Amino acid sequence: MKFLSNQQISELLTTEDAIASMREAFAGAAEGAHQGRVRTSASNGVMLSMMGAVIPSAGIAGAKVYTTIKGQFKFVIQLFSTETGAPLCTIEGDTMTGLRTAAATAVACDALARPDVQVLSVIGTGVQARSHVPALLQVRKFKEVLVAGLSGQQELADDIAKNYGVPARVVSVDEAAAQADVLVTVTRATTPLFDGKLIKPGAFVAAVGASKANVRELDDTAIARAAALFVEWKPQAQQEAGDLVQCAPGTFDWNKVMELAQAVDGSAPYQRKDGDIVIYKAIGIGLEDVALAGLAYRKASAKFGW
Repeated sequence: MKFLSNQQISELLTTEDAIASMREAFAGAAEGAHQGRVRTSASNGVMLSMMGAVIPSAGIAGAKVYTTIKGQFKFVIQLFSTETGAPLCTIEGDTMTGLRTAAATAVACDALARPDVQVLSVIGTGVQARSHVPALLQVRKFKEVLVAGLSGQQELADDIAKNYGVPARVVSVDEAAAQADVLVTVTRATTPLFDGKLIKPGAFVAAVGASKANVRELDDTAIARAAALFVEWKPQAQQEAGDLVQCAPGTFDWNKVMELAQAVDGSAPYQRKDGDIVIYKAIGIGLEDVALAGLAYRKASAKFGW
């Protein structure tokens, strides 16, 4: 059995790799890939969580196992062969998690955002914010990036302008929400960040930061204004997507919520209109981790002669 570190993952995988992997994973979700059970966890001072998937077309099954201590996460992904059942590789999952989350958002944006978007707003300045900007720049040609957050906003804006050649500036949270053609929330907020009335008609919103049922970044107004709601996998979203779970009865209809796979493979019963607000609510699923881990393993096998 092999091992790959966070550093090796950063050397093996690019943002482009991750986006291609997520697009392939969700496109194939209806063709045999199995998400399995929703996230499971145990806690006794330390939260231990697990989510997995089986992807027969790639010959792999796997699970991401991680701890949560005082709000800090540490991830490991274990891959197995679907042919022999043997363990193939253990992979540190911290770098991988940042890549796969942003890549999945980019796939959603590519499928659901208007082609003529100009302004990207990012609320949040942490690891996920830094992963999302280059991923989203792969699928849309933004003319400006707006950055809002609690700390490090100017540093992030400067880094975006320097590294990607796109003008970036610091704004308030409300300004970010009101001016965005594509709005990404990647925070640790526990209550809504802004009034949903601020969102522009035609905007694509990716709510990514909240991944528990008791926290949320978007309010009922934002959810109610959406012409279409997409999640990665509905059974898990119905348990963990606080932005949706906490909504008052009648705010939206779960029967009309669609999955990202439907947007990718073209089976979604929805056609975007220019003025539509479309919301993608992400919480992270095992399919993303296992698909990208499988790509990392294949690249490592080729590079290292495994």
